[in-house]
Amino acid sequence: MQPHQFSASRFLEDVRTTAEVIGAPYSEAATRAVLEAYAPAFAEGAVLWRATDRRGDGLNYRFYARRPMDTVTVARRAGFIAADDPLGDLVQAWNTLYDGTPEQSCDFDAARGLTKTWLYLGGTRPLDDVLGVAAVPDPVREHGPRFHRLGLDYVRHVCVDYGHRTVNLYFRARGPLTETQCRDFTELAGAAAPDERLYGEMTRFLSQGAYTFSATLSPVDGSIERVAFYALKLPDGSRPTVGARLTTFFETAPSYDPEEMNAVAWSFGAGGGTYLKAERSHCGDLVSLIKGWNTFFSQSDTTDPVLSARGEKR
Repeated sequence: MQPHQFSASRFLEDVRTTAEVIGAPYSEAATRAVLEAYAPAFAEGAVLWRATDRRGDGLNYRFYARRPMDTVTVARRAGFIAADDPLGDLVQAWNTLYDGTPEQSCDFDAARGLTKTWLYLGGTRPLDDVLGVAAVPDPVREHGPRFHRLGLDYVRHVCVDYGHRTVNLYFRARGPLTETQCRDFTELAGAAAPDERLYGEMTRFLSQGAYTFSATLSPVDGSIERVAFYALKLPDGSRPTVGARLTTFFETAPSYDPEEMNAVAWSFGAGGGTYLKAERSHCGDLVSLIKGWNTFFSQSDTTDPVLSARGEKR
């Protein structure tokens, strides 16, 4: 077995020790249930760690599948979600887009098991395609014109959060980040814009061409609970100010990949609900998988519609 290939026994030890180091809860029974239910996805895909800078938050992990699979049916059979969960129905409805080619992935909490289902849409897709699916709740769909006014026209991933009962849209936002754009985006969630120091740090690490921006919405009333700005594939040996908990996370969560992938996301919510998220590759050669999404751009790349719409050549 190559070091970057998934090992269930090694992972069980790694998730236990990583949770302990950052002070997150852990359940071996819940983790074993996940590994058993989704064994092929872990073996064939890529796995990463997730954590936040908030004390007491859980340790998360995610698999990215390398082929289409019905993760919702697996979750229902395993008892992870209810058979009639409407968020599961929404995932399956989105999965019918583009001839059924979207790829489903899942997030898990080290103590609670399944938390989210993701769909990679196979490329950068028009927002109207995503919102036009009949199963999308009307309060979510009604945000379409507002997103378009802000230039949020293309989506690469969608996600449902079973625990928080929310829907996430992951946009390709036009860079570079400006103070006006940053203020407009954080106002979506009723959050204050970052101060000068934080804004400067964000502009240093966010892609200048097009970057990932997410909105977390309630399917019940359409409220936008949070927004986030993603700095993917941090430069080797360089990262923004992350605080003690995430410093420990980056330094101790093991990565076996030939090339590490470390990322951060600045999350903004109303009432001071602002925090930092971090991701780190674990195994499965995550960088090669993400490069297949055309997420990391070379200087000669012209294939992204967000950049093409601006006439840019990256």
